[in-house]
Amino acid sequence: MTFTGGFWVAGRLTGTAGGAETLGRVIEIDHTLALAASSTTTAIIPDKAVVLGVTGRVTTALAGVTGWSLGVAGATNRYGSGYGPAFNAFAHGVTGQPQAYFGATALEITAEGGSFTAGAIRLAVHFLAISPPGTV
Repeated sequence: MTFTGGFWVAGRLTGTAGGAETLGRVIEIDHTLALAASSTTTAIIPDKAVVLGVTGRVTTALAGVTGWSLGVAGATNRYGSGYGPAFNAFAHGVTGQPQAYFGATALEITAEGGSFTAGAIRLAVHFLAISPPGTV
């Protein structure tokens, strides 16, 4: 936390006297998988986010599959593949280069070796956000 402009700001990495900021952020959700070959989350990645990576943890074992991959539409394994289906298995999907998103974007979990018949995953998007200088 950084105290600036008369209030506390969480995740502030740097900023200017005029109020422009670079912020480190993490958004986390719990996602129950659709009973299908793939499952799409809500639009967890915010508009204008620069994503460093996505992590996840299986909170209810994934049934019907031998593994899973994590990505977005058009790049279904951007954040990794071959993740295990067992309870507490995890994903540690570092982006090769920070990936900018210019619109709120959902994550896509794709089944490997079958289709999902049960399971849930806790997902976290790790990203940078920027804000313009404050009003004058």
